[in-house]
Amino acid sequence: MGRPRVFIIDDHADFRRLLGHHISARWPDAELQYYDPVIAGRLPATFAGAGSDIVLLGHPAAHADALEWLRQLRSVPHCPPVVFLGNGDERQVVAAIKAGAEDYITKATLSHARLVEVLEQVQAGRAVPGTGKAAIPLPPGGMPGLPGYGFLRVLSEGDISSVYLARERAGGRIAVLKVLRQVPDAGTDRHFDRFLQEYELIARVDHPNVVRIFDLGVADDHAYIAMEYCSRGSLKRRITAGISSEQAFAWMRVIAGALAALHAVGIYHRDLKPTNIMFREDDSLVLIDFGLAKQAQFKAGITGTGAIFGTPYYMSPEQGNGSIVDQRSDIYSLGVVFYEMLTGARPFEGEVAMAVIIQHREAPVPCLPGSLARFQPAIDRMLAKRPEDRFQSADDVLAWRPAAQAPASAEGQ
Repeated sequence: MGRPRVFIIDDHADFRRLLGHHISARWPDAELQYYDPVIAGRLPATFAGAGSDIVLLGHPAAHADALEWLRQLRSVPHCPPVVFLGNGDERQVVAAIKAGAEDYITKATLSHARLVEVLEQVQAGRAVPGTGKAAIPLPPGGMPGLPGYGFLRVLSEGDISSVYLARERAGGRIAVLKVLRQVPDAGTDRHFDRFLQEYELIARVDHPNVVRIFDLGVADDHAYIAMEYCSRGSLKRRITAGISSEQAFAWMRVIAGALAALHAVGIYHRDLKPTNIMFREDDSLVLIDFGLAKQAQFKAGITGTGAIFGTPYYMSPEQGNGSIVDQRSDIYSLGVVFYEMLTGARPFEGEVAMAVIIQHREAPVPCLPGSLARFQPAIDRMLAKRPEDRFQSADDVLAWRPAAQAPASAEGQ
């Protein structure tokens, strides 16, 4: 990248200077122009970048939605590429890309390396001829060349798979691509075979609370699944914000209904946890990210030092032991999620994975506070140590109802 000319728009002088510092540290001869939306107001409707190579647009702009500024900039002929710097909200990411941003950077996680990488990609001339727009950049290591999809951004990367936000080139639909890191030789990996078989079944499951699978296949030596994008975040966010007991019970039943549909065709989720329970734009709840083989899932859940990434908190005792699991293991995980929705805390905690796994196997089922006691019988059944002592099916969970609550013990009194 040669001498870049960068136009920086942001409400906060300190952040504008920070961006300039990162750019100058990499390109000492860079030409920087700073624009304060609060003092200077809205850019002219004909503003085309003032001779800059790149525009860095921070959100908010003049205390308002910078997406409107982005749409205005992209409507002007010959406007340079715009990199949007926002709050990291998934809906904002998608909206910015749709509005024409060449890339998106979350302000809270801004790093020198990330900013330089983006500027180099944009300035490198990865442009689609005749469009004035930068071509779709690839993440470090590159997204596999999957037919029909354009890369938007990396959502997560793991030992087993990587997850990307992408756009269908034909219809423009936003999709989530889950891509296995490597396809084993055909017929040599039964877990991989089962992975493909299960997602083929899931694609045929017609249930409003099971993620919609758009596509499934193998390309560029990678297996991939294209599924719907749920823009309103995960259940984990809702738990952090606080959920009423009645809402928790209602969502637990929705999840149980989705599990019943999966279990009816012989699929076990095996990785049920709040981050795998998402919400669509219409706020309907969706189960996503069905686990790979339990051995692979367990390996991904624990680091080499034994630190917990999340999965062991929701494992049934038999799953933690590496034993064969059935639908009753999903019911146990649902019990953990239900307990967490009700109380805001998980039933068992620990510094290392094995400590949590042992508690699932040996520690008594925790008691809910008095105001939630009407749900204790369900928690006791779901979190029973022995599978035969639990609800035996998701339909049994749906059939359960809490006893009427006495007025004196009502929440909030």
